[in-house]
Amino acid sequence: MQPRWAKEFAEWSRQECKHERQELRRGTNNAGMPVIRMQCLDCGLRVGQAVKRPPNADELPEFDDAMHDAYNATRKAEHDKISQKYVEIQLRRWKGNEKGGEYYTQARDAYMASPAWRERRRLVMERAQGLCEGCRQADATEVHHLSYEHLRNEFLFELIALCHDCHSRYHAKGDHEALVEGCKTCLHASKGSWCRLFDMPMEMALNTEGPCTFDREGYEAAD
Repeated sequence: MQPRWAKEFAEWSRQECKHERQELRRGTNNAGMPVIRMQCLDCGLRVGQAVKRPPNADELPEFDDAMHDAYNATRKAEHDKISQKYVEIQLRRWKGNEKGGEYYTQARDAYMASPAWRERRRLVMERAQGLCEGCRQADATEVHHLSYEHLRNEFLFELIALCHDCHSRYHAKGDHEALVEGCKTCLHASKGSWCRLFDMPMEMALNTEGPCTFDREGYEAAD
């Protein structure tokens, strides 16, 4: 998990404002004295040292310090989101280590039996009008995830109604048995075929539109 955590925080750091767009503005300093300085137009930071008051000082726009406050709040929220993601992953691992692979199976089964999933399934079937959205010939009997990015809070366009044959045909194209077998050496592999990183069955994570994909983007070799 450490390399993936470091990669996400490195990407977050790279997105820090470079102050490429600046404008001369007027306002006051911490002591309440008039000051003329450059302000970044993207993050609102006052950049560089104060400059000599120009002849058109009164025509300059005033500092917008609220811009910098909003930028800092957004950056903090992004930072906290990454941190919370890995806190939740670690908590799931602890639970899995304590309760074994059964914990993950129970978590999956609990969601599939929940009112939230039943309602989403009903809406998808209603949209399909009872026909398979893969062949439009057979009756729709199963709901398939096109993406697991929002698992447990899916958008309806991430779900399609399929007949059993189309559902089986879709999953067969990825040779998932071989893919799942290759995941057994991953740090995130739980007992059975559950991925602890994405908190879903490996087969789902390895789907074409899944979070790990056929390329196993989340794979980390177990120590």
